[in-house]
Amino acid sequence: MTSPETRSIPTRPKRALNLQAVGIYLAAVVLFVVLGVLNPNFLTVGNLRDVAVSASVNAIIGIGITFVIITGGIDLAVGAMASFVGIVSSTLMVGSGLPPVVALVAGIALGVVAGAVNGLLVTKLSLPPFIATLGTMSVFQGAAYVATNGKPVYDIPPAFVLLLNSYVGGVPIVVIVVAVVGVAAWLLLRKTVFGQNVIAVGGSEETAWLSGVRVHRVKIAVYCISGGLSGLAGLVIVARINAAQPDAGSPYQLTAIAAAVIGGANLMGGEGRIAGTLVGALILGALTNGLVLLNVPSFYEQIVTGLVVLIAVTLDQGGKGWPMLSRAKRRRQREEEVGAPATSSMAAVDR
Repeated sequence: MTSPETRSIPTRPKRALNLQAVGIYLAAVVLFVVLGVLNPNFLTVGNLRDVAVSASVNAIIGIGITFVIITGGIDLAVGAMASFVGIVSSTLMVGSGLPPVVALVAGIALGVVAGAVNGLLVTKLSLPPFIATLGTMSVFQGAAYVATNGKPVYDIPPAFVLLLNSYVGGVPIVVIVVAVVGVAAWLLLRKTVFGQNVIAVGGSEETAWLSGVRVHRVKIAVYCISGGLSGLAGLVIVARINAAQPDAGSPYQLTAIAAAVIGGANLMGGEGRIAGTLVGALILGALTNGLVLLNVPSFYEQIVTGLVVLIAVTLDQGGKGWPMLSRAKRRRQREEEVGAPATSSMAAVDR
């Protein structure tokens, strides 16, 4: 007999062609062509390499957030966790002589622990994900400042910088890291029972629980993934700027979420694509790079990013007949069908 931990939820057959995914890829191609026409330097090999590197942090954090969003949650603490991990790992390397590889592993582990805190707050204390991660965002960000009295950490060991900010055959190591993380995340989401359970929880927690999925464990796991990848991104930032800033992760707090949303992650849960998130990060990186080449003032970047997110969500929801409203209605109907006694028994059992 299949145990609750390994039992999976039957998924709907996939369509032969995902028009939304194709639309995202076409939008990326059009954007690159337009920017290339406006400034021929944009499509040079060196500049495209810069675009890929600049998109790497959003891609790494965005992949973790994609798992969280698929379950119907949100993680606002990703930028703060990246800052906190970067400060702690850098302090250990500079002050205690911790080897770079050990610092890298320890930083990712610290991110996983920080993510587990978010997951426990959401599951065991039943806090709304927005409130829970908003609170931990302030905690982690404050801890990053307290750790060094608000001062940056310099003199990062050259070996650590080379570990994440060098080239292999002309390809930036960070791009290779993104590719490895992306493939691993895609396999985890699409080819494992855990990935099926993540999608099932986002589609309907009640149905997933009744089918034997440990909902709480799945949720804690996706927050751990988000935290671990945020920690990795924080270390990438340290290697790129050769220093640890207490607020270095703050700029990526919302742009990483934007990358996931642009890539097709549904904020109501149940939907999300790793490849789409990578393309979303690439779109944001191209926009930032293109605006610089076109001599557009940097403060317009946030306006453009916000508009791109709004357009992406509008096209997504409009193409589906605005399912946000219908999905919420279906959830209320399911809760009424389950009834109060069933709901209370679910709360009492370890999901």
